[in-house]
Amino acid sequence: MKGQILTYSIALAMWVGTALPQKQSAPTRLGRLGFSTDVLLSCNPQLLQSATDTGGTLALLDLLIPANSGPPPHIHTREDELYVIKRGTFQFFMDGICRQAGPGAAFYMPKGHMHMFKNVAKETGEQLLFIYPAGLEQFFREVHDLDFKMPQDFNKMNELSNRKYGINHEPGHDFHAGPCEIINAVK
Repeated sequence: MKGQILTYSIALAMWVGTALPQKQSAPTRLGRLGFSTDVLLSCNPQLLQSATDTGGTLALLDLLIPANSGPPPHIHTREDELYVIKRGTFQFFMDGICRQAGPGAAFYMPKGHMHMFKNVAKETGEQLLFIYPAGLEQFFREVHDLDFKMPQDFNKMNELSNRKYGINHEPGHDFHAGPCEIINAVK
């Protein structure tokens, strides 16, 4: 059953990623966490540029992650995430396991699991991030509006994410991961 849900989620992610309407104008670029975020679908119409309200079911973000960068280890209590790699090579860490993914690959990170990812390519990578249910995209907006700078505002960002969005960042978490398993692109 879990495998079927993941398969359907990946199929939906791939379909939505290719079926998005052409943007009428450039979305607002949000970026204060060390990477850029464009909100493509949201439950908040103020964050949208060319997509329609999702009724809170999911949000879709386009992330540009610089080389050798990614979020610190963290755990979500409210939402699941599905990453689809558009360009670059990323390592995902969760439950003591490292998986490496390149363009076309997808990786599912369910709520309740400590995880992180890192762009291990020499150039900026790009991911589509599906978040369900929606709401986390508003965290990116709030951090942007508060003009947090990393790493000096990390403690403020972590307090906000924990108190308001149910996310706790733990930069010192050790995943005890061995060699990375290579995840192939979905065909």
